[in-house]
Amino acid sequence: MAVDVFELACFVPSRVDGRALEARVAIAAQAAASRRGIVYVHPYPPLGGQFRNNVTHELGGRFDGRVAVSVAFNLRGAGASEGRTSWTGAAEQEDLRSILDMLQRRRLILHPQRHPGSDRRSILIQMQARGFLQDDIDVDGLDGVPLPPVTATLLCGYSYGAVIAAGIAAGEYPGLGVDYAHISFPYSVVWALALQKRAWYLQRVATTIASAAQAFAARAVADGHAGEHIPRTLFVAGTADTFTVMAAYDRWWGQLHAKALGAAASETAAGLALATVRVHNADHAWTRRESEVSDAIEGWWWQLLPFTAAP
Repeated sequence: MAVDVFELACFVPSRVDGRALEARVAIAAQAAASRRGIVYVHPYPPLGGQFRNNVTHELGGRFDGRVAVSVAFNLRGAGASEGRTSWTGAAEQEDLRSILDMLQRRRLILHPQRHPGSDRRSILIQMQARGFLQDDIDVDGLDGVPLPPVTATLLCGYSYGAVIAAGIAAGEYPGLGVDYAHISFPYSVVWALALQKRAWYLQRVATTIASAAQAFAARAVADGHAGEHIPRTLFVAGTADTFTVMAAYDRWWGQLHAKALGAAASETAAGLALATVRVHNADHAWTRRESEVSDAIEGWWWQLLPFTAAP
């Protein structure tokens, strides 16, 4: 069955300095009831990373249309986005928060210099004509593009994008129900991608996982009452990764599991908080192996239950 998806190529402003960020937004009418969303975060811009990368392209092809809304965007300095890559990733985190702010507010804000009022009106009329916007809505009264509600959000970061995604605490966006899929997290070279911030990023990852494990354990004691969303984390890496050898991944993942177990005193809770997938002989680029990344994420995130939906 064909899925009706409204795809929008646009520019949105970064909340930190108003820089124009190139974005591709896909809204799926049939998947609106799922209240799921995905944000793709690409590899390092100075090395050619951008949202048309082979892995992010594959992920979009697999998942767009199966979630209410998905966003692939270029961080500052990538593709047609304005600005330049920062030394620490702090500005890039703000770029990502700009997208999450819009998902939370259910309104996509178009960059005013890149999209004059007539452009915004044209987009809204197209959405209305295709049934993505109710006929009785006055498009001239809207200051942005309406987005469907999302209560389960996957931050899907690849390489450097995984580092940036890890910098966002799930608690910043409790209504979005954030989970993390870190693809080829560049563990051994974070120091080169985010100067003087390596320890901070790695500590953020460890804290996210340990806190989640502790929360899962507490939920079990409370007889499984759902309560607030608890973030889960998946790592996907190839055993022939170019930048981080598998032994280093195994050692790091073991440390993360040990911290989760120490926080939760429960193997089950630690396993809910942290999952890992090793893909035999895949390297950092995933050339002709991209579908195995999608398989790993699909087999993990789509099985997570329940997805709490707002009334």
